[in-house]
Amino acid sequence: MSIEKKPGKIAQRLVLSALRAFLQSRSQIKVVRNDTVGLKPPYLILANHVTNWDPFYINCYVDEPISFVTGASLFRNPWLAKLLNYTGAIPKMKNKNDTRTIRSMIKAKQSGRVIGLFPEGNRNWDGTTEPLFYSTAKLVKLLDVPVVIATISGGHLSSPRWAENPRRGPIHLSFEKKWDVAALANHTPDEIHHLLTEALAHDDAEWQSQTGAAYYGKAPAHYLERLLFICPHCEVPGRLRSEQDLFGCTACGYTVRYTPQGKFAQFTHPLRFSTTRDWNRWQLERLNQVMQEPEQLASWEPVMQDPVHMYVSEGEKPFQSLGTGRLHWNADQADSLTFQGDHGQAYSFPFGELEGINVQLHHKFEFYVGDKLYRFLFYQPRTSAYKWLKFITALEQHFTRH
Repeated sequence: MSIEKKPGKIAQRLVLSALRAFLQSRSQIKVVRNDTVGLKPPYLILANHVTNWDPFYINCYVDEPISFVTGASLFRNPWLAKLLNYTGAIPKMKNKNDTRTIRSMIKAKQSGRVIGLFPEGNRNWDGTTEPLFYSTAKLVKLLDVPVVIATISGGHLSSPRWAENPRRGPIHLSFEKKWDVAALANHTPDEIHHLLTEALAHDDAEWQSQTGAAYYGKAPAHYLERLLFICPHCEVPGRLRSEQDLFGCTACGYTVRYTPQGKFAQFTHPLRFSTTRDWNRWQLERLNQVMQEPEQLASWEPVMQDPVHMYVSEGEKPFQSLGTGRLHWNADQADSLTFQGDHGQAYSFPFGELEGINVQLHHKFEFYVGDKLYRFLFYQPRTSAYKWLKFITALEQHFTRH
């Protein structure tokens, strides 16, 4: 299949019926609003991005096969590429301008397809919608089709990006037709970006506080150190560890309990933050402060080194292994990353050459250098790829300002 040719109705219904039954066996799914009923394509669905299952949550309740804009790196897997091409998926290089994606979306419009897009570009980590790519506003203006805003509530709490195991609990879906054809024709991209940001804003912690939803699963705090990497009590980075429903600092003993409501309860010291959202906001602010303090920044050197398996893909070829070793950052070469291989090979990556920095799933750290895509797979399960993403982003911003 392709963008021009939709999957057959019978095949679509069989697959989606099976998927719907599977998803409903895992979660209590409720569609609270669905403006796509009777809506004729082409139109655009924009959604918040909280789980790996989001495209399926959406397509299971939309009576049209959706051409989702999908990370280009997924197409480097030959078997997955066949499935994505069958459904009419549109490849997009993350965090990079890609004119091919624009041309494919125009083709999808001309072919009467429903186009699905996650404007955050990646799953968010704490249940709060992250800043949207500005290019989405330009695409909305260019395509000039009806726009449906899909909101997934409870998805983050049922399957946090940092977690190993899913939790059983409610997920609410809403499909609201926000704008019709030509409704935004006289708006500037800045105005459209502002409207999209407002429309897609969602906070799972706030939604949980309003609904009282609870989520039950095995070892609920397990691998929370993939998200949270600075202790709020002693402010030492890289010493947090999870065990069952407990999460604490091995440096000072500060420990909290993670509850079915997705909140923290006091276990040892007085509670600093009640949600992962608030803890994460604080640690990112603290990280930005560290960038202004040379002695503090230098103390991060032991934290910023982790064992990895390194891969590279040139053009659109499958990934090739470059071996195992350690990815590290040194204070005396603060504007670059280094990979030191177990067999002596070494690579240096100046920040000025890096493009499209992102994290795939929870443990694959990626960036482009020219037309080469480098992937660092953190194979030790407690390693935080999110830490690397935010540390490097903060450093880049610091060097840009100075």
